[in-house]
Amino acid sequence: MNKKAQKILFDMFWSPAGWRDDKERRISDADFAFAKSQGLMFDPIRSSHDEAVARLLGLIARLNRRVVADAFLASLSTRRLDWRSALGSYATFQHLTPHAAAGTTHSCSICYTAMREQSVDLNVLNFERLKWGGVRHNQVVYAALDLELLLQSDVGVPTEEDKGIFRSILASIAEAPVKTTSAALHKEFAAALKSNKSERDTLIAILGYCGILAVPEHPGFSDSFVALENRSLPMRHYVDMPYPACWWRREHGVNHARVQEYFGHIL
Repeated sequence: MNKKAQKILFDMFWSPAGWRDDKERRISDADFAFAKSQGLMFDPIRSSHDEAVARLLGLIARLNRRVVADAFLASLSTRRLDWRSALGSYATFQHLTPHAAAGTTHSCSICYTAMREQSVDLNVLNFERLKWGGVRHNQVVYAALDLELLLQSDVGVPTEEDKGIFRSILASIAEAPVKTTSAALHKEFAAALKSNKSERDTLIAILGYCGILAVPEHPGFSDSFVALENRSLPMRHYVDMPYPACWWRREHGVNHARVQEYFGHIL
């Protein structure tokens, strides 16, 4: 990945103080052209609900669990968060089927995509993908961008170090205090995983989408797609994890059947 292009993208949205206000998001034509030539920035697109869903389904058909699981593993030692992200997008939408936009609000009650055609800024989505490993894995437009860019990438093969880090993550989860919540789980991860809190929270969310960190009533997306209208959230003031990881506590344990489905080839 070209570091200059990545810095241009990051500087567009992020400052030492955090997110830039919309009015501060400026970029020169030359910088945009360079970042675009490196595949890190994009022109805005217009997308309807049906177009977005069809595009995502076409990308999912070109992938499988092994490919995205290996990309996830290869991200652990390299800190290539873009590789890590794809597992969350694939896991969430692997069982999505074609459907007509449904609901009475501005977003589809099945897949959360805008009901009407809209302009989409792919650049902020790619920024989130590269900085944290994604934020919007449960949104069709993000997932499509995520998987398309993965297919264009030369993803590394998981190393023994990657496999060891993954095993240490599972061990850290198993050894966490029984009342540990998904939001607090990041504190338990071994130092072998070089990451900050935001990156660890995203990793936990991804394990939730896979059903590895889930609960019987909210098992994740591995067996079937869960429509937006059926993704109930805990009744508390602030829910700091996406569905279904928001329901998980250490007492629920790890779903080892799901671990085997995605990562059995390295365990």
